[in-house]
Amino acid sequence: MRVGVAGASGYVGGELLRLCASHPHLDVAAATAERHAGEAVARRTPSLAAAYPDLHYAAGTEALESCELVFVALPHGHSAALVGELHAGGAVVIDLGADLRLADVATWATWYGGPHPAPELVGTAVYGLVERHRERLRKAAMIAVPGCYPTAAILAMGPLCAAG
Repeated sequence: MRVGVAGASGYVGGELLRLCASHPHLDVAAATAERHAGEAVARRTPSLAAAYPDLHYAAGTEALESCELVFVALPHGHSAALVGELHAGGAVVIDLGADLRLADVATWATWYGGPHPAPELVGTAVYGLVERHRERLRKAAMIAVPGCYPTAAILAMGPLCAAG
């Protein structure tokens, strides 16, 4: 499967590249990083040199258009528009940022300090906590990855809530 990583030069993007390199069914076709466009992934992250000797960071979204699956590893407030664009183009999109995690724009604004950048997308992604949404995730085309603190809390409290 052709995979892209948007925001590939950051910590999370680098970890995604590392994980994809060892996955037998994923072929990283594109890695974007606006500030590092044109730079070799291997130069910026030497630990990835063996896995990606010829991969260079690209700018914009054009490089991601040929991907079937795109991981978006951008800060909150920056991923929603890209997720919507990629989803409209037919890619399955997994957003590791906070833009699609909450189902209410007012709640998002309270927690993130401003209006949501793409309110039409709020509530459209499947919350990516496999333990709670396994069946919905199988068919999902937009996935909002939960953060580490919510994951810990939900996994701990979920069974108690389900039991009443």
